[in-house]
Amino acid sequence: MEMDKEMLFDMAADGLDDLEPLAQTFDLSGKVAVVSGSVGLALYVIDRLAECGAKVVFGSRTQQWGDLAVETLKGRGYENVAFKATDTSKVEDVQALVAFAEESFGPVDIVVPVAATWEARAFLDVDEKLYDRIVDVDQKGQYFLVQAAARSMVKAGHGGKVVTVASVAYRGEDMANLAMMTPYNTAKAGVVGMTIGIAKELKQYGINVNCVAPGGMVTAGAIQNCTRTVELYGQEWQADQMAGGSSTPVASSPDDIARMIVTMCTNVSDFMYGKVIEVDGGAGLSFQAKPWSYTMEGGLHA
Repeated sequence: MEMDKEMLFDMAADGLDDLEPLAQTFDLSGKVAVVSGSVGLALYVIDRLAECGAKVVFGSRTQQWGDLAVETLKGRGYENVAFKATDTSKVEDVQALVAFAEESFGPVDIVVPVAATWEARAFLDVDEKLYDRIVDVDQKGQYFLVQAAARSMVKAGHGGKVVTVASVAYRGEDMANLAMMTPYNTAKAGVVGMTIGIAKELKQYGINVNCVAPGGMVTAGAIQNCTRTVELYGQEWQADQMAGGSSTPVASSPDDIARMIVTMCTNVSDFMYGKVIEVDGGAGLSFQAKPWSYTMEGGLHA
């Protein structure tokens, strides 16, 4: 027996009147966010969170960059931002950052561990000190910052949003024809694994845990890191790096990634747990270079 189509439609449309306006979805007024990092992607994440009304506490090792970031953000009209010098590779530092956020604005609602470091090195040249520095900042630092923030969320009993930051390096993407990113690959794969594990545990507390994996970006950190590698491997390495990278999509502004991260901090992610969203300009795709159509105006064979 076929069901009445008008009745089915009424069932489908019944909830429309209860929908929250999308403008309200992106209103983070009253939310307290903690971000690690102060330049590059982190600065754009902080800016966008503040634009949405969140109170943002952020931390990084470089006091000068933190002070400049606060000055810049307040100059843009965002008064509810605060910086604390933080070495994200140290557990006590990330715990202190969360405590500072609680003292400044109240329990944490959002955490985005952006801070990262990397240096291109041949696998055969990587020493323990370099390996530890990259993994401690890029994976361990994220783990314990999320843990500290999640404890604040659980104590407050109001749920929350965790958006970890991996990289397409987690699946082996790195510099074309060079590679040389094994500690970074290791750390970012660890971020993906921990995101899934944490998501399974924190769902019961109303906390959504997901991950954004950026591709290439133009940032101060990337420029600085490549400079150090050129000093070790010479101009031939730089030439190969530039040649290999010419076909790789690179975001000219970290805001391309920041917008997705901030979206995941809203209730857009309410039904998402342990997911990895790649924002890489389609780096893994082989895009068609010419319009081969013979039926459309403008096609090569029309």
